[in-house]
Amino acid sequence: MNRHDDLPLFRWTPPEVEVIPFPTSKRVGLIRRVAEFIQFSRTEQEGKAYWRRTIDGMIRQMERAGVPDERIEKEVDTFHDCVQAQMHRIARRPRQPGGDAA
Repeated sequence: MNRHDDLPLFRWTPPEVEVIPFPTSKRVGLIRRVAEFIQFSRTEQEGKAYWRRTIDGMIRQMERAGVPDERIEKEVDTFHDCVQAQMHRIARRPRQPGGDAA
């Protein structure tokens, strides 16, 4: 047996940690941008493609940070609900006179 085999450094293991992502429900700017882009997309396919790119990016970011899959799914579901709620608010807001002129 080597005299260095019993050093505490060789028995050390990193502690277990829980990675907590920034809550997607608090990403208000992103929620508004996504909702407006989807709401005012020229085609449904354009809106769906933007949604998929946004969600894929969020998932990759959380995976790289070590967020567990169950938490990622919960955050994506929450983000979806927030975007849907924002789209309903957009649909209910009164149209500005002359706002469509471009």
